[in-house]
Amino acid sequence: MKPNYVPEIDGVRVTRLKSETDARGAFVKFHPLRDLESPLDSVALSINPNLGTIRGMHFQVEPFAEEKLVTCIQGSIFDVIVDLRPNSRTFGKWTSIELSAANALQAYLPKGIAHGFQTLMPNSIVHYSLSSTYAPEYSYSIDPFGDLGIEWPIEVHLVSERDAGGISLSSAGQKYADSLKN
Repeated sequence: MKPNYVPEIDGVRVTRLKSETDARGAFVKFHPLRDLESPLDSVALSINPNLGTIRGMHFQVEPFAEEKLVTCIQGSIFDVIVDLRPNSRTFGKWTSIELSAANALQAYLPKGIAHGFQTLMPNSIVHYSLSSTYAPEYSYSIDPFGDLGIEWPIEVHLVSERDAGGISLSSAGQKYADSLKN
């Protein structure tokens, strides 16, 4: 597994969950929300019973572009992010990180980032905090097997028709750029 690593994707931050543990169990705090550029609108869970499931590469365009805080709270995922922002020095680049319950890492993704993952363990659960509501008419998927060149780390066992039939990276970049003009 040799992904197209870049030193960083502008604006993406990876932090570790803060956990307080005692005899009762644990209390886990997510990234300080006051540090985010926009207030969060919703929280979602992605429950993935099967090993090798791919979800993504998803993004929304303006006026519903999303900031995301992504955390794997059970299991493990190969998390992939792609920069679609036309004026970013990392435009068109992608990188990956393993997010897992064991490593307690979480990723903050600014607007203009496409996101997806592959489950590395069965019964992986991904927690999302989102700055915008889901708007199907502003939502797109990039083909996870197309021109991004992602080398998924394990055999793919499940992917939705929508995701497998997603648009190209160049079309995604154009859709995001066009949404900024309106």
